[in-house]
This record gives sequence, structure tokens and C-alpha cells, in this order.
Amino acid sequence: MAATPSAFQTISVSAPSKVILFGEHAVVYGMTAVAASLGLRTRMKIRPHSSKIIVNFPDVELQEAWSPAQLMALFSHKPDYFDQVDHEYLDRIHDFLKVDRCNLKMASVICFLYLYSVIMDDVGVIPMEIRVESEIPIGAGLGSSAALSVCLASGLTGVLHQIQGNNSNIFNSKSTTVNRTVCKYAFLSEKILHGNPSGIDNSISTYGGIRSFKKGDLTPVDSKRKLRILLVNTNTFRNTKDLVLRVKEKRITYPEIIEPVLEAIDGISSRFLSAGSLEDDAEYYKTVQDLIEYNQSLLSSIGVSHPTLDDVCLTLRKVGLTGKLTGAGGGGFALALVPPSLPEKTLVQAVDLLEAKGYTCYQTDIGVHGYTIEMSKAW
Repeated sequence: MAATPSAFQTISVSAPSKVILFGEHAVVYGMTAVAASLGLRTRMKIRPHSSKIIVNFPDVELQEAWSPAQLMALFSHKPDYFDQVDHEYLDRIHDFLKVDRCNLKMASVICFLYLYSVIMDDVGVIPMEIRVESEIPIGAGLGSSAALSVCLASGLTGVLHQIQGNNSNIFNSKSTTVNRTVCKYAFLSEKILHGNPSGIDNSISTYGGIRSFKKGDLTPVDSKRKLRILLVNTNTFRNTKDLVLRVKEKRITYPEIIEPVLEAIDGISSRFLSAGSLEDDAEYYKTVQDLIEYNQSLLSSIGVSHPTLDDVCLTLRKVGLTGKLTGAGGGGFALALVPPSLPEKTLVQAVDLLEAKGYTCYQTDIGVHGYTIEMSKAW
């Protein structure tokens, strides 16, 4: 059934992106990685609509609209569980939208419809309009899809709680149970998009902060210091699966060489986690910069760097900064720690040098808070 269109107030939500600080590729073999939330966020608003369900993604020039009757017919086939993707139902959504699985532009709409049907099941089809905008580059390994997934999960949960009139709800009590539910729904969305994701991205986007990851377990990292980084997009396409396969093949062919490198990368992650106990700020930031340099050298030695990444690191070194690739490598993004003591003119010089070479730079905090949600009057 379709519910009353004015039964909820406009909702504003946001969720952070993520960056891998240390442990790339080693984490694939059960070793430690360290990830952090980024100040670059995806933002979404949901408001009641008089008669339709409208989704608007201006960043990708996409808008779709349906009547409640259309969606009720589709949702009659939805599964009764949300821990795994029902591929038969997913196929029905593709058929409903008249798109194939290769249409990446429609992926966000597919996730919306799937999550909408399972989250709003108890209250029926609610006419609404959503608008999503993001500061996060799409497909760059910074967790843009997870940030969208968390926005969808938390925003739709906010609509549900308003309709149900819950006294304890996502707006006044982001309890452990509520956050866990948001994270699980977001993980479902990530499975729709990526098949078998690790769970790092949606967890970081839900909870924020810095977390270590090892063999499926995420552990919060207590960070007393503000950390700011310079993110550099090489604007070079990379294929994550190919890079992971490349390391796998080298590990099989030269185990006595590659395994110690991966163990050394694991050691870097562990050293970063223990560095938080250092009392002297200068020593702490110097340690982190050293670890960044070592990590980049090790990743380069197993063949996952790229000439553009090497060029970024060399350019950063000219102004006294230290860089490393983040994510799979082979292009994509590099990062550099920006210590509090760094003169602003030095940072400006670094950005000017990098942008003159065609790279794109972002200055952002890491370890920021997770998703936010509030009722809002403005659209």
C-alpha cells in the first residue's frame, strides 16, 4: 500500500568517504591494513512528494521517477532477508529499469530500489524525492559507493522511524543497534555493487574514525591527534583486480621474496598503530612520514606503483613532503601527510606544482565522524 505523502519531515544525511593509510595488498593475505574516514562527504536529502518516488543524482545527470503502483508491483517479489543479495530479485530490478548489469550509471538507482523495498517493507510505498550530491570522486577507490550506501540506508531508516513514530529513533539515539543496522543495510548495497566486498568501506563510512582491519575484523584506533592529508588524483585509470592478480602471481613465483615484503608492509601498519602512544608530537608526525615513505617503497617493489604515482611522490619530496599510493595502486590516488608545522606556503607550492602537471589535489582531514542525519526544513 502507499502511505500518506506528508507523513515525514525532510531529512538531511551525509556520510564520509575513506582512504587506506597503510597495508594495501598485504591485507589480502590476512595481514593488517589501516583505513580512515575522509572529510570528503556524500550528502543526500529526502523530502515527501505528492504522488511519485523520484531519485535525482545531478553529479551523473540522472533522474528517474515512478508511481507507487509501479513500485508495489516490483516490490511484491522482494526477499524476506537482507544479509545476502537475492540475485533473482536483483534481475527483476534490472528488468524493471530496462538496464543490464554493465550499466554503472544506474547502479545507484538499483541500490536505492533494493534498499527501499527491504527497509520500508513495514510501512508500504512512501512517495518521496531524494537528491544526492557528492564531493567524492567516483570510482577512484575512496569509497564513494559506500558513502552513498550509508546515506541511503540511514536516510530511509530515518523515514521509517518517522512514519512509525518511534520514541527512540535514529535522530535522537544513534544506538549501537541502529548503527549496526545502518551498516548492515549499507553492506547489502555494497554487495549489490561489488559482489564480495570486505566490509571496510561501509564500516568506515558508518562509524567514521580510523580503524585497523585484519582477517575480517575491524578495530577502532584511538587517535588523539588531528590528521590532515593532501590527496592527489593522478587521473590515471587502474584496474584493481589486475593489480591484485599481479601480486598474487609474483607471490606464487617468488614466495621467498614477496612474502617478506608483505610482512614488512604488515609491520608498517602495526608500527603506525603503536605510534599513537608517542608523547612528542614532532616525533609522532616524523614517524608517520617515515612509515609512508617505507610503505611506498615496498609497494613499488612488488610492482603496484605507476609512473604517475612515482612522479607525484618525487614532486612532493621537492617541497619536503612524503607520499604514497593509496588503494590498489597502478594509478588512482596518492596521499601525503600534512603535519601541523608545515608552512601554508609550502602546501600551496606543492599543490601548484602537482596541478601544473595535470593532477587534481584535495586537502582534507582524516578520522572524521561517520554518518550524520537530521530533520531539515531546507531543500
